[in-house]
Amino acid sequence: MRKSFAFFGLTFLLAWVSCSVWAQTDSDEIADTLERSKAKGKLLACADPYSFPSAAQNTDPPGYDIEIMREIAKRGGMRLEMVWADTGTRGGTSRAFRNSILKKRCDVFLGMSDGGDDDMLMGQLAFTKPYVGMGYVLVVQGKALDKKTLTELKDANIKVGVPMSTPIDDYLFSHNIPRSLYMDNRRIMQAMAKGEVDASLVWGTAVSVARREFPDAKFHMVEGYVPEADQRWNMNFIVRKQDQTLMKFIDDSVAELLANGKMKQIIESYSVPFYPPFS
Repeated sequence: MRKSFAFFGLTFLLAWVSCSVWAQTDSDEIADTLERSKAKGKLLACADPYSFPSAAQNTDPPGYDIEIMREIAKRGGMRLEMVWADTGTRGGTSRAFRNSILKKRCDVFLGMSDGGDDDMLMGQLAFTKPYVGMGYVLVVQGKALDKKTLTELKDANIKVGVPMSTPIDDYLFSHNIPRSLYMDNRRIMQAMAKGEVDASLVWGTAVSVARREFPDAKFHMVEGYVPEADQRWNMNFIVRKQDQTLMKFIDDSVAELLANGKMKQIIESYSVPFYPPFS
């Protein structure tokens, strides 16, 4: 009796393992990326691990791009699985793409800006429709506390901190707006925390990062400020050019999250100003 039971148990275990292996092999052979992802129950995404508040490895909260893609994956009955690809090393985004999405280690790359440079797509990748607008926001404190526009700051002769040798630096120079130059956004926010400058134009996510680093600082973003046309860009996801069904699924999901307010809720939870995709 015991031998019969053991034999039956072993037979059942082998059958279960065989079915599992067959199911895995079968899903791997599905050509369509979206259907394969749904069959496996997971959506594979890549992101830079050092790009908080967009995305960050081993942090809680994980970044708004991660939360957005989780919502998108959930809409397709999948869970999100992350693959990290550092875009800040030698070779930049091109190397990151070659080592990740082009090797099919992931199927969507998060948090990229469509600045009109198709060269970054390397002829093999494509942008999804934009999911949010980002831009340079006006941050004030001290003697600039009541100022709402660059014109008001110019009339009051208040210097505006900007990252040097950037489009926004050129914009202030061209419009004769007094400016203080810094190496990057972090140094600008550090200068504001120290009271060295009372106004700045920084990338929208810089304030979120600064809130963590300088929690006692008094600066704040000007409410209702909308970046000028040449101070703003749309953010997109990237997929492989041939993955058209996945692209449509992501585009449809983004449209739904924009319409129901979930996109705005997620992004603003990171103290990042929300702008719908700019036309």
